[in-house]
Amino acid sequence: IDRIIEMHISPVNISIHTTNPELRVKMMHNKRAGEVLSYIDRLAEAGIGLCGQIVLCRGINDGAELDRTLSDLSKYYPAMQSVSIVPAGLTKYRENLPKLTLFSPEECRAVIDQVNVYGDYCMQKYGTRVFLCSDEFYVRGGLDLPGEDFYCGFSQLEDGVGMLTSFTADAMRELEFAEKGENERSVSVLTGHAASDTISKIAHLCEEKHGKLKVNVIKIDNTFFGETVTVAGLLTGGDMIAGCRGKDLGETLFI
Repeated sequence: IDRIIEMHISPVNISIHTTNPELRVKMMHNKRAGEVLSYIDRLAEAGIGLCGQIVLCRGINDGAELDRTLSDLSKYYPAMQSVSIVPAGLTKYRENLPKLTLFSPEECRAVIDQVNVYGDYCMQKYGTRVFLCSDEFYVRGGLDLPGEDFYCGFSQLEDGVGMLTSFTADAMRELEFAEKGENERSVSVLTGHAASDTISKIAHLCEEKHGKLKVNVIKIDNTFFGETVTVAGLLTGGDMIAGCRGKDLGETLFI
């Protein structure tokens, strides 16, 4: 912490998860984990920008504990520039680990509503949302993703916050410059379950604009980490090969 302040490394990313010291010690299995708030105080006072992350674990740091965390962190603006709320990723390898379960679609929608109460408050008071749920909550909850303006510059894009919205907006702008194709072309696009609907919609628009293009979107099952891991970035080569085997991939396979 002293070195960060001395060198004025800013902004820094902080995995917060909870502002309840006792709960954070339990979650991180580290007796000093409860000191995170004192670190945030010191960094904020030194003018260091902070980007927070809350990995939400069902039945542990959600509900009233999430309210406490969001309320505590909202007081740190402008030092606390943004906070992402993402669901815990659960692989099929969980022997000797705490029992965790996925959020249901209804629970995902409830989490979004809960976070947006604080996001709306910050938007009204500070002019930026600060608190944003990752795309995974929207996809699991069966909700449409917000528009570009909602994400206030996509400050948490690396955490999967607004990634599908950003991709769609970029694709739509590029399509304005696309021209009708003169030659027939067939390609394939490989992705995971989480992004498949969004990519399929863009692929269909590409086909319509080109006129002679066929885009085959291949949705890959994640057998290596387990079917609950649905993001494209965690697909392995073996699963990609298995998912493409026997399919007509056309001229080019885009991953």
